[in-house]
Amino acid sequence: MEFRILGPVQCRNGARALKLAGSRQERILAALLLGADRVVSVSRLVDVVWDEDPPATAIRQIRNLTTALKRTLVAEGAAEDVLTAEGPGFVLRPGVFDLRTFEEHVSRGEIREALACWRGPALSGVDSMALRGEADELDERRLSVVERCLDEEVSAGEDSVAELTALVAEHPLREPFAGLLMRALHQQGRQADALNVYRQARTRLVEELGLDPGQKLRELYERILRDEPEYGKTRCFLPYDVPDFTGREAELRRLFDAVRLGRPVAVDGMAGVGKTSLAVHAAHRLAADFPDGQLFVDLHGHSPAREPLPPEAALEALLGQLDVPASRLPGGVDRRAELWRTRTAGRSLLVVLDNATSAEQLRPLLPGSATVGLLITGRRRLSAVDGGASISLEVLPDEQAGALFAAASGRPDSGVAALCGNLPLAIRIAAARLQNRPQWTVEMLAERLGSEHDRLAELTVAGRDVAAAFALSYRELDAAQQRLFRLLGRNPGADIGVPAAAALAGVGEHEAERLLEDLLDAHLLRQPALGRYAFHDLIAEHARSVVRDEESGPAMGRLLDHYRDGGGFGWYRTERANLVAVTRHAFDAGLDEYAWRIAEDTTEHLRESGHLDELLAVARTGLAAARRLGDPQAIQLSLASLTLAFWENGRLTEGMGCAMERLDVVRASGDRAAEALALSRAGALHSMLGRYAEAIRFYRDGLAVAGDGTDAATLWTNLSNTHEVLGNLDDALTSARRSVALREDARGTILSSAQLGLVLARLGRFEEAFEVIERSIDSSRDLGYLFGEAWSRIDHADALLLAHRPADAREQAERACAILTRLNHPLLLAMAANSLGTACLALGETSAGLRQHRLALETARRIGYRLQEARALAGLGQTRAARDHYSAMGLPAEPLKVVT
Repeated sequence: MEFRILGPVQCRNGARALKLAGSRQERILAALLLGADRVVSVSRLVDVVWDEDPPATAIRQIRNLTTALKRTLVAEGAAEDVLTAEGPGFVLRPGVFDLRTFEEHVSRGEIREALACWRGPALSGVDSMALRGEADELDERRLSVVERCLDEEVSAGEDSVAELTALVAEHPLREPFAGLLMRALHQQGRQADALNVYRQARTRLVEELGLDPGQKLRELYERILRDEPEYGKTRCFLPYDVPDFTGREAELRRLFDAVRLGRPVAVDGMAGVGKTSLAVHAAHRLAADFPDGQLFVDLHGHSPAREPLPPEAALEALLGQLDVPASRLPGGVDRRAELWRTRTAGRSLLVVLDNATSAEQLRPLLPGSATVGLLITGRRRLSAVDGGASISLEVLPDEQAGALFAAASGRPDSGVAALCGNLPLAIRIAAARLQNRPQWTVEMLAERLGSEHDRLAELTVAGRDVAAAFALSYRELDAAQQRLFRLLGRNPGADIGVPAAAALAGVGEHEAERLLEDLLDAHLLRQPALGRYAFHDLIAEHARSVVRDEESGPAMGRLLDHYRDGGGFGWYRTERANLVAVTRHAFDAGLDEYAWRIAEDTTEHLRESGHLDELLAVARTGLAAARRLGDPQAIQLSLASLTLAFWENGRLTEGMGCAMERLDVVRASGDRAAEALALSRAGALHSMLGRYAEAIRFYRDGLAVAGDGTDAATLWTNLSNTHEVLGNLDDALTSARRSVALREDARGTILSSAQLGLVLARLGRFEEAFEVIERSIDSSRDLGYLFGEAWSRIDHADALLLAHRPADAREQAERACAILTRLNHPLLLAMAANSLGTACLALGETSAGLRQHRLALETARRIGYRLQEARALAGLGQTRAARDHYSAMGLPAEPLKVVT
């Protein structure tokens, strides 16, 4: 029998609610449940039933109603003592009670299960003044648990926007819900929407209560306004901490003492000795001492078939864990190191740099603040950190090694740990074998290890070959598992997903996943992320030692086919590092057809995600492969990719050289369509460099060979933009109209129409301009075309600025910036940030305006966008520098009124 008060007051027998004898008995049941397992006095029940006007017979009626309630409960199967008279009142002993269940779930952290106990407002339908206060307390308790639940879910990155939007509408004066909605929106990159939630909440509080928002909500608003990392987010990037970590007590004490004294710690030792396990275990135990987060980067100092992670890439990973998008990273290791030190200054962070190879690799990664704890691991003794504590790990002592085997296998050790040389990695693999074969005894395993002789030379410890554990693990696999293990040894990437493994093995994805999971269970693979599988470096070496040439060649062909065929945007994002490695592997193996094709497909996705160092490396590899092939089509497409890579990296002079070489190649081949594209790119580069007359010449040459298709439409759009910059607005209008007329695809129409709208605005034809641009925005949203929406909103913001509507311009620019931060598109971000800065300054929001112009200046300088650099300088009040930039481009000091 179940009793409920979290909603309508009910007593239920299975799916059926018991019928109570009217509202008075319902009130009595409610009061008894609120005082469950305690005496509720008759006088309390009188107040509950009649409020302040009881009849003379009230006590007798209470006893009669309570006795009748007991008879009903007992008749439905309840125990005789479910409701008893005791002392001055009655005690109800509910067996199953929704309020008790709710609180038990809450105490166990099962928040969603707790909230599922509610079926409406507490004591719903019970109209008793005496109970109203307790009902309100229960409803408030539910709301506080809802806040806790959503706080945890938002902090975990879950999408709670819809639920929070409804709660804010239902409880408009409850500031915590508004704050959670702001956090959830900001977490999704919707900065403008988050700020709008605050403005609406503030308006309601002022108008209805005459109060400003509380300090916590105001501080959250300021953090989002500054676009700081997600409020309250716990940054823990530490790998999994094994629950059966064993031994190393002395090393842990030394490590904890050093870290708490502010000293960096470097842990060194042989491969497989447990350096990473020790560092990760210690970091988890130290996490509470570093509330701002725990960061982790594998530097791949000794990862097979993989170069050590360059400092630039390591800094990109670390800054990414601090929510710095790749699009905002400066070029060069020194500038990234400076940004890293700035972002970590004064913050209580713990940083683990795993698998370091050299002092040169480490030095740029060292934080500058004593508040940052630092743990470093590597096979060699590291001396890069002055004042650091050094801990050298040896193999485990006999007692600890035996304890580790017992903990990992569930059986007492009988010499297996010693046969593994007391090396932790080998012990764990041997233990896994035993766990998966309950019919084996420990002695049988020890005998098999003792008879094994095919061992890795570097795992010889104190005269005993411990690498036999790896060979034994392999030999105990079935034929299909062995084959996949061997083939994985040829994988050039750092990890592998199920589809790639299926291609490598030539099997279906279901079978590939089963085999991968088998290898994972055998501790021959690890799982760094859901659906991703990787070798430990030592086991990878063993896998390569058993490769069979007759099967690896066809397998690599299938794997390269898989990467050449590609996938969606999410696939490229997940496979990014592997695509870089596969491109290089194909080139080194002389498989140039694969190398250039994979490179060409990968470069655009690397550009969109903002991984500019890798973009340049992949594009160079692709071009080298294409040149070796001697295929003109491959060469011109690869030159196009490398031109784009130089452009995005702000190396425009080198990009110009590639663009001009590509133009020579396509002209020699007679490919008129490719020539038009090459001329368009060459013109765009000249425009970025502020050489507008040359840009116009290239665009007109391109139009002469382009025909009347999409390529011509793009050229007309670019030509319109250049005329607009030069102030040739009639020519700009003619070009924009030609572009729109030629467009056949929806996305291209959006871009050309937005350009047309901006030109109309510059001509003062605002009504036409806004109609055209707003139509582009609507079309972009209908298509889910984020790039086009951002492009259109920038033009809308600039048009609004020309119409002297800075408040509306700010809204459009904010939305564009939010989209572009997600897209990692620095070129448009420089434009949007300048537009937003101009709008803010026009509204008197000086701090916000200058901040946006500084962002635009940094981005424009990094990518070499001269016009936006000049505009940012003007916005920052650096008039002379801005004038010099405009003059160098052949433009007047104020070439485009308010906007530029």
